[in-house]
Amino acid sequence: MGRIEKLTLYSLVLLLVWGNMVSGLGAGLACPDWPLCFGTFFPEINFPILMEHGHRLLGLFVTISFAFLVKKRLKFYKGGYKLIPILCSILLAVQIIAGGLVVILQLETNITTFHFGNAIVIFILIYTMCIYTDSDKLKLANVFDKKKLPYLLLFLFVYLQLVLGAYVRHSNAGLACPDFPRCLGYWFPPYLSKTVFVHLFHRISGIAILIISFWLFFKAYYLRVNPDILLNLKRLALLVLAQVVVGVFVVVSKLAFSMTAVHLLIALLIVGVILNLLFINKEANS
Repeated sequence: MGRIEKLTLYSLVLLLVWGNMVSGLGAGLACPDWPLCFGTFFPEINFPILMEHGHRLLGLFVTISFAFLVKKRLKFYKGGYKLIPILCSILLAVQIIAGGLVVILQLETNITTFHFGNAIVIFILIYTMCIYTDSDKLKLANVFDKKKLPYLLLFLFVYLQLVLGAYVRHSNAGLACPDFPRCLGYWFPPYLSKTVFVHLFHRISGIAILIISFWLFFKAYYLRVNPDILLNLKRLALLVLAQVVVGVFVVVSKLAFSMTAVHLLIALLIVGVILNLLFINKEANS
């Protein structure tokens, strides 16, 4: 990757993790107006305002670096592949508007969940543009190849799990089951409120992803597939295992913002590894 690619991708990852910490610290409304903060671009600073306003400023930086990246990709992408930077630009504009609505509507659950889900799609598209500098290389990836169907389905499963995790977080269901491995002292709680249900569903989905990841790795190991595929499957299995462990610490630490930030960072790494599996070209996949 070149300088602008690294700058855009790494600053985006920092922005996503920073936003997670803002939420974890309860600083999402430290600046109650938007796009300014208390009516000014340079508000009086305390820690909550530093986190929230800093998140906005970092978002501005990502937007500027993203503009340079899009300019390069529109130059080197051909045909239908130009839709990738165009779509990403549209989604970024939507993200900025949604960010304003998050503040104006005072952290409404559905808007904040959409804000996160849209951010992950932007991350996926930017990751793609950073890895592939021109459309000829991207064409070789053949993401929709039949042999990659398990990775594509897992990718969709992981994305839905991330969005569900955001919903759990923003609907205040993160501690609906404050204990682990049981929930409210039960293996199967006799009464499932909405918050308990979504929390438990998130847990069960995480375990399912863990089982699938290790199954894909051991299957690939047994079949002696291409080393690049095997390496990425090994990374995936270990990252998902780490994610489950950190998820447990998120609960037992009572949603400590540091744990939730690590939880998100690992999730982004998982998405990146699955994208690597999807991007491996036909020759390596055979």
